[in-house]
Amino acid sequence: MSSDLISAIGLRTAETAAAPTQRQTLGQQDFLTLLVTQLRNQDPLNPLENEAFVAQLAQFSTVSGISEMSATLGRIEALQATDRRAAAAAWIGRTVASSDGTAGRVQSVEIAGDGALSLLLEDGGRLAADAVASLS
Repeated sequence: MSSDLISAIGLRTAETAAAPTQRQTLGQQDFLTLLVTQLRNQDPLNPLENEAFVAQLAQFSTVSGISEMSATLGRIEALQATDRRAAAAAWIGRTVASSDGTAGRVQSVEIAGDGALSLLLEDGGRLAADAVASLS
């Protein structure tokens, strides 16, 4: 959490021996901490307006939904990569071409540690599967 944000909401930080690592964004836990701190430290004679509280809860719900959507998209991407690897064997013996003019008959398919596919061509060339523009 930035010191500007902490002082803006009226909090004081405790001095520590080791400097904390700086982050560029706030997460769900940071939001909950701020919300609970705000509720604990509000003036009992002038409580938080209902509209403001509901708006903050809606923001938290939005952040939570975005986190869940990001996790789901990650799972979809992993499934797509698995499907692409399973279909790679069907490329052997077929002719491929890329938009930069590289073309040739696929001799074998290589899967890198990160899951990236490379097509090894009969003429000794190599073509990334993502660069293929046509397949015949």
